[in-house]
Amino acid sequence: MWPHLAFWADYGSVAADLADQHHQPGPQLSTEDKHLWTEKARAARRRCELDPIKSWYAADGRLITLAYLVQDDASTVIALAGDLDTASWEVIGHYGHESTASQALPRAVPPGVLRPDAASRFNRPEPTPERPVQELLQEVIEARTAGEVSEALLTATQQGYEAGPLVRLERLLDTAASFSYALDTVRGQQLGARLDALGRQLAFLTREVHDAAEDLAATVGVLPPYRTPVPPRIRPRPALTTTPPASPPRSTAVTRRA
Repeated sequence: MWPHLAFWADYGSVAADLADQHHQPGPQLSTEDKHLWTEKARAARRRCELDPIKSWYAADGRLITLAYLVQDDASTVIALAGDLDTASWEVIGHYGHESTASQALPRAVPPGVLRPDAASRFNRPEPTPERPVQELLQEVIEARTAGEVSEALLTATQQGYEAGPLVRLERLLDTAASFSYALDTVRGQQLGARLDALGRQLAFLTREVHDAAEDLAATVGVLPPYRTPVPPRIRPRPALTTTPPASPPRSTAVTRRA
């Protein structure tokens, strides 16, 4: 039963969204009003006064974005159709509140996934073993020989099934770059290229750390003996022969009888 439940947890929203497609959007702006509000929004975007809130795809394939349009210290919720980083987007509505916009605009269709053949978020495989960075750092702090430090660095750059933290971070950047490319927007392509470049830089850094770790091991170095550990601070304890302090004298007052 579990595979079926996991599948329904992932895709049950699709059926709910399809059932909700009977929603009728509100009236559209006239051509003149659409042009007027689009020019206002473009000017606000040039002034960095157009603040996107959220976006979704409608059933007709349009990318719709809600945004705050700031004018004279007042903000209006507007709806935009198209990629904001292209010249073809336009305003398709303006509203007093986000809730009003949600009722008037076309409903969202379920968003896609980066890897259709990947495991479900409700049915993930067991994670591969991993050494935490904090544990590797503590090993370096407690190390006495260069070989011990080299081993910690080599663990951080290890490839394969038990990949180290640097290699996992490199994979994270590569996957995030793939996601940005898959957005199919101008901004997404730009950020994908940026993340891709960062991934390549990290891959180069990982190789450099690995080489440095091997060179460090080849030094067969040890810390000099004058680097002795500082004894821990311990509060002085009383000697065993110390006489305990005398108890306070009891009151000798006699209670008078009436």
